[in-house]
Amino acid sequence: MKKLVLTAAIFFGFQQNTKACAEYNPDYDYFNLFAQEIIHNKTYEPFLLTYSSHFYGYDYNGRLDKDIPDENIESWVKYFDNKLTYGEANALVTKLDIKHLNNLKKGQLTHPLFQKLGKGFYTKYQEAMDYLIEAKYLEPYMRINYVENPDSYSYRESSPTDKNATQLNYDKTNAALISLYKAASNSEIKLRYAYQLVRFNHYSRKYQQAITAFQTYAEPLKLKNHIYYYALDQKAGAERGLKQFDRANWDFFQVFKNTNNKKESAYNSMFLATDKDFNKILAQTKTPEDRNMAYFLLAYNSFNNPVPIMNKMIENNTESDILKVLTVRAINQLERNYLVVNPYCNDEKCDHFRNKRLPFYAPDNYQEQTKDFAKDLEATIVLAKSKKGADEFWQLCEAYIKFLNTDYKGSQKILSEIKTTNKEYLTEIEKFKMLNEIVSQPTITTEFENLLMKKYAQVFEQKGEYNNWAYQPSTKDFVMDILSNRYFLQKEDAKSFLMNNSLSDLQYNPNSELVKKVEEFYKKPNKTAFENYLVKKMEDIADPESFFNVIYGDRAMRMADFKKAKEYYLKAKNYKGIPRMVSEWKEDGNSYSQKPLTFENGVYNGFNNISSLVFGYNVWESFQSKPEESMKAEGFSNFPFINNKMNKIELAEAMIQLENIGKGNDDKARLANQLLGNLLYNTSVLGYFREIFVMDVDNTNGPKFQFGNELQSPFYLYYKNFSTRSYVEPDNFDLAINYYKKALTLSKDKENQARILFQMASAEQGKYYQWEANNPLKVNYDDPKYEEKSKQNENFFSKTKNEKFRTSFAQLKANYSQTSTYKNLQSSCLYFGYYTHK
Repeated sequence: MKKLVLTAAIFFGFQQNTKACAEYNPDYDYFNLFAQEIIHNKTYEPFLLTYSSHFYGYDYNGRLDKDIPDENIESWVKYFDNKLTYGEANALVTKLDIKHLNNLKKGQLTHPLFQKLGKGFYTKYQEAMDYLIEAKYLEPYMRINYVENPDSYSYRESSPTDKNATQLNYDKTNAALISLYKAASNSEIKLRYAYQLVRFNHYSRKYQQAITAFQTYAEPLKLKNHIYYYALDQKAGAERGLKQFDRANWDFFQVFKNTNNKKESAYNSMFLATDKDFNKILAQTKTPEDRNMAYFLLAYNSFNNPVPIMNKMIENNTESDILKVLTVRAINQLERNYLVVNPYCNDEKCDHFRNKRLPFYAPDNYQEQTKDFAKDLEATIVLAKSKKGADEFWQLCEAYIKFLNTDYKGSQKILSEIKTTNKEYLTEIEKFKMLNEIVSQPTITTEFENLLMKKYAQVFEQKGEYNNWAYQPSTKDFVMDILSNRYFLQKEDAKSFLMNNSLSDLQYNPNSELVKKVEEFYKKPNKTAFENYLVKKMEDIADPESFFNVIYGDRAMRMADFKKAKEYYLKAKNYKGIPRMVSEWKEDGNSYSQKPLTFENGVYNGFNNISSLVFGYNVWESFQSKPEESMKAEGFSNFPFINNKMNKIELAEAMIQLENIGKGNDDKARLANQLLGNLLYNTSVLGYFREIFVMDVDNTNGPKFQFGNELQSPFYLYYKNFSTRSYVEPDNFDLAINYYKKALTLSKDKENQARILFQMASAEQGKYYQWEANNPLKVNYDDPKYEEKSKQNENFFSKTKNEKFRTSFAQLKANYSQTSTYKNLQSSCLYFGYYTHK
């Protein structure tokens, strides 16, 4: 089998977009369907694949997320003849203050544990209790004295209270431990004193003495239990201190192989810089499993394709626990390349993604390499499965690889043939059978929806999990994405939307076409059980009818159909406000609660409390400033129906009256048309009140306030991540321009005409931004003529802007340069000043 060397990009995975924030967790960027934890030997779990921490199962603070039994505590339970539970033994060894042990020695029971055990406990286990007293005395000092390197890049500050081994009297402590070693009659206790001797010398930087202590006191006992390897771990540390790296590596390798709780530290302690270091370890191995251990270290420490190494390990021992670790790691890496949580594309149109069935391969430039890796990995798993004594682990792995390669029938066939009583395997088998059935379904029919609720209803009831403030994708999320994608392809947009969103999420992109489809689904009679499940996702809105009508009314206002808008708003008079939620994290950092945003009295809530300044004009452009600082009123006193604060019904009525007045030929008609234009511009994506008709609570920037490509939907697989894209219908700036044109025709005042022209120019600028977004001219960074082509594009955009979208600016410059309005605009509006000074 050929050796594949893949790029680091492949083995670090096809991920979402690169995240810059520290909170980004790459282990939450794929669905993690295949449970790596199905390996039988749980002591190898830290070496499962993770990109979020140095070892699998550790949190950001370096703590294990779950408890793994400590072999040292288990040995004490056994030593004390099971009179102590694991928890009690752990408390005795690691938590109880030394004073309670000394008191017990004196016959005083000052701790509840000893009160339970009685005074006779010390008499029976005197050697062990005396050892624990000595060990607890030494423990605070059992750290190496840190010596700052003057050439070190970083500085490590030490605390005055920090203790280390050099603070003990070396000669007295060493002599005392030797005396206690010799006095002990129990070989296990002797070995523990030997461990303390080796550790004390190591941390005292007496490296050669530590090695000698191991040879003198530990080895002669010929008791190779976990404490022996703990002592060997200290000897190896001393060997590293003497720069005897080959000896240290071999000893650390023995610790890695023969302990349960020191595998991570032993691995970290090995000096494995080159293949030569691995080969030296490999040359000393004597058993097939030892060779597999060495091969694992080589594969674990490399970015290369692990398949060739796995094939060697299969020849040594197919049922090797460490081989299975390498196998699940490889499968997990493959899954990361296939089942990303948020597939993305790098071009503007995403045509190669649009209307595709999930799941699909990673980006085009990695596809062939990923497929080759998948093919070789499957062949290796089949090879292992064929070996005598191979268990059902290999069948399970093969079935999952076939699932990833879209061979759903082949996967299902293997799963149906597996005979096992292992609970973890059975859980995986049922999960994979479900995934095969759902993903392979060509069309989601009513019959299939009924089957989903009959067989897999429990999946849809699963709750999401948060860890360290990050959402952890699950099997449910994968299933929801697949179904959402299928409905999207079937043009059942309402169902597709509701698979990934709640009804209230429409506020983030109130696209009226999509809203209409969701409303039609809401009103659909005789829904299936699955459709009723989706309807539950609409229950976060108490009054859906009002919610829909506000969105429709807003769209009508943006289209200058004020009568229609009022009709919709009248149907929504009970509307309680935009259903925005605020999140509150709990103290554990793993979960949060949500509560509705409470609007203060007099504050705009999506329907009420709209300022009359919505009819005004910009003094300067600042979305962060207060309305009265950014906007100025425009002769409202002529129109008493414009109130200082209005709801949307009153606003629509005001627009209707203004439109009627604007049909006249007097100055009042001029002002009415100007106010109509102002409102439409001020509520556009460029206006200060841009939030009013797009279901937002304020004008803070976000996707809905950005110019997107209007010619294609930003959603090409499903409606997931709905709030992160711009999907609001574009503004029709011509509507505002037309009202301004009427006002300009009726205006008799040069200053007023100049300001109307400037408002028209601002609307024209909006039209240019739309044109630019719809006509992207992208130049690849690797293009050898990147700078030349970029300059050509820049010139083309500038030429188009000035020729097609600057007519009002041109009129201002040609005919109104002497007005005070013109001069003020030159200083207060940067892009106008730039234009006039060209």
